[in-house]
Amino acid sequence: MLRSVLSAVLVVTGLLPSVAACAGDYTVSYAFDSARGDDVAADATGLPNEAGTTRECWYEKYCSISLPKADLTITFTLQRSSRHQVIVYADGGRSRGAGCCYFAGGERRAAIELTQPMLYLRIYEGPALKQNEVVQSIHLGLLYLQFSDLR
Repeated sequence: MLRSVLSAVLVVTGLLPSVAACAGDYTVSYAFDSARGDDVAADATGLPNEAGTTRECWYEKYCSISLPKADLTITFTLQRSSRHQVIVYADGGRSRGAGCCYFAGGERRAAIELTQPMLYLRIYEGPALKQNEVVQSIHLGLLYLQFSDLR
């Protein structure tokens, strides 16, 4: 009996370092709400919401989240510092035009200091912003990113 318990403890102990080696530096939970704010009940875009969690992200390296229903890929990096700056990019897939995807102000990337554990970003599709021109973009949805287990 003691021998089988000792064997089980050794097996579990041997597996723990490999589990820790697979985990990243932090965890990101995400959700994408494709409904427009002015027509949430009707879900104007016709796309369902998506959510998930990834634990495979490391500081100062790019981490990607695939949103297949919305045909988007979200890529971000988290800088290790006292302020933890997050830089986020959104790219469209084959169903999206060349003008996808932008954040507020027509920016191709969003750089935000992680002062709260939850971030939210509006994502738009439309022509690229050039100098001071006015651009009409389509609101694709709202991206939520929650960072936790920061090491």
